[in-house]
Amino acid sequence: MALLGPAAGAIIALLIRNAVTHTRNEASAKAGQAIANEAKAAAAEAQRLAASLERDLAQFREKVAQEYATVQLIDRLEERLVSALDRIGARFDQFLMQNGKMK
Repeated sequence: MALLGPAAGAIIALLIRNAVTHTRNEASAKAGQAIANEAKAAAAEAQRLAASLERDLAQFREKVAQEYATVQLIDRLEERLVSALDRIGARFDQFLMQNGKMK
């Protein structure tokens, strides 16, 4: 009977240690699952934000393409401005010639 007491105590201690280890493992698993769920939610939010930014960028590019002056438009505008400046220069030259003759 004396041998049975320490053996039973060892078995009980082993059972208690296994129960504590199992409880710790369950707590760790629950904490890990909570972290995984938070990560999934953060990833879903990041994907939603990326999709929203992608749509915004596509709309911006379309607006720029519609409103941006083309090279041909700028060339025509430059030609008109140069032509107008040439006409102003000719009128100024004519004014100077007329006023120079009158004096």
